[in-house]
Amino acid sequence: MSKINKAKHWLDLKKLILILATLCVLTSLFNALFATYQVQKQTMIKDTLESNRAYAAKLADVTDLFLQSVMAQLSNASQLVANNFANKEAVNTELAQLLKRTNSFDSIVLVDANGQIIDALPASLDVTGTLLTNEVLTSPLRHQTPKIIGPFISPAGNLMVSPTYPVFSADQEFLGFIAAGIYLKGDNILGKLLASHHHRDETYVYVTGPNGKLIYHHNEHRIGEDVSANPVVQKLKANQFGAEEVNNTLGVEMLAGFAPIATSQWGVVAQRPLQITMSQLNHTMLHVIKTTAPFTVFLLICVLGLGTLIAKPLWRMAKISEQVQDGRNADFPSVPTWYYEAAWLNQAMQHSVKSLGEQIQRFDDERQQDQLTGLYNRRGMEKWLASAADHNIPFSIIALDIDHFKQVNDSFGHDVGDVVIKKLAELMRQNARGDDHLCRSGGEEFLMFLPRVDLAQANKIAERLRGCTEQTQFDVAGHITISLGVSHWPQCSEDMLHALKLADRSLYQAKANGRNRVEQAVVANHQVA
Repeated sequence: MSKINKAKHWLDLKKLILILATLCVLTSLFNALFATYQVQKQTMIKDTLESNRAYAAKLADVTDLFLQSVMAQLSNASQLVANNFANKEAVNTELAQLLKRTNSFDSIVLVDANGQIIDALPASLDVTGTLLTNEVLTSPLRHQTPKIIGPFISPAGNLMVSPTYPVFSADQEFLGFIAAGIYLKGDNILGKLLASHHHRDETYVYVTGPNGKLIYHHNEHRIGEDVSANPVVQKLKANQFGAEEVNNTLGVEMLAGFAPIATSQWGVVAQRPLQITMSQLNHTMLHVIKTTAPFTVFLLICVLGLGTLIAKPLWRMAKISEQVQDGRNADFPSVPTWYYEAAWLNQAMQHSVKSLGEQIQRFDDERQQDQLTGLYNRRGMEKWLASAADHNIPFSIIALDIDHFKQVNDSFGHDVGDVVIKKLAELMRQNARGDDHLCRSGGEEFLMFLPRVDLAQANKIAERLRGCTEQTQFDVAGHITISLGVSHWPQCSEDMLHALKLADRSLYQAKANGRNRVEQAVVANHQVA
């Protein structure tokens, strides 16, 4: 057996234990961290969604109360205006007092039943006398009910929403409507109400109108933008509330809570970028890793020490096995061990070394035998030839082949052909001596090596085997014949392989001369004639 290349097999048990232990520790640590990360991720997402949902619902309620307050103020003003509708000075005074005593809205206008603005404050708006033609602005004329319209661009050029309230006379004649203006850009009470809830954790709020446009956003440049493609906004338009992960119209992944505002058909969305939540989680997990790293290193050092103790007796057994392999040690001595498995292995190896040689020899013999006939195969033949050459033992060679064997297989099948081959192998044994070497070289071809037998004797043995075969009744196949060729080493050739070829050529000469005969190689100065 060849020695193990240590440079090639660099891995020993101590390293293996360290690697496996390291993998186990790191895998367990990774699995724990991964599971913790996933649980914490879901928990944080769930908590953030629930927090934003409650947050949006709270803001929706607060905004709804604000709008109800505005509508209540407009209701009172509409009654006073109705009582003095023909008195423009009294109406202007009432509107001025309303605008002065509240900071709920930025402007107020009075529109008659024909859609013409008959009064507007502050005076700087300069829209008195303007006839409204826009479908959105004239919708209160058609509905004649309290209504919040917008967002829209006012005649004065401001982006705004407008709570409106109808004005009816004492006999329920529709006189027009009062419209309060809440500017969406700039300093106003609605913006202050919503902006006060902007958090440092990147959570922010926006409000959408019935048409899906932004009524409020902390980024003023986005107010008035159409975000109706956002799935959350679509649910708000359907008067739904809840929380979900969503990609907003800018493609940012958000954790959004949303709730509708009943009075206005607006919707409030409180949302936080998922990336911010995940960055906090990543920071937490990094802290956990830094905290557990020292303990992990300590555990690996302990494993290395224990692995060394475990590997030591096994390493000594490996060294002894190497000595046994090299022949420096015929026995396997006892190795001091401190645990059961190593002691058991040491005892088992002691017993194994004793029977290893016998087993190897038996296996080697089996590898040299043909399974069908029990004769030696080509490997066994090569080993015998090498031994004969080493010991300079002369021998005769008989090469034989079954005549017309293909017809046997074609007529009776391969099973019958195998029976014929086995029977012929038995006849070869009966006509050979105990030290003769009999081989099946392949298919229906055989070789007989007769040590210390000259050509004349070999020719007689071949002829005897031929006659015996011819007279033997083979089951099913009946009678068969064989052709044989005889050669000798070193009489026919000093080259052993050449001597084998001479026997083979003589065999084919026998077939060419009519089969069922023996042909002998002719010797002339150690060359075939």
